[in-house]
Amino acid sequence: MVYVDGHIIGRSEQGAVALFEASPAGYKEKGRFTPPDQRSGKCWAHPAVSGGKLYLREQENLFVYDLRVKP
Repeated sequence: MVYVDGHIIGRSEQGAVALFEASPAGYKEKGRFTPPDQRSGKCWAHPAVSGGKLYLREQENLFVYDLRVKP
């Protein structure tokens, strides 16, 4: 898991990525997706965020997602 701007981005061992609000009021999921090219096996690489981009490694692939709000 990684904390970013009041939200937590988590990745399950099966590869799904979820964004949820970090609040004492409770769990509030805001989105979920599964990156392409998921293999049968477990995902051990942790997500990383730098410069407004989310980095996900899946075996020999690196996926980069722009998290910045577009005008």
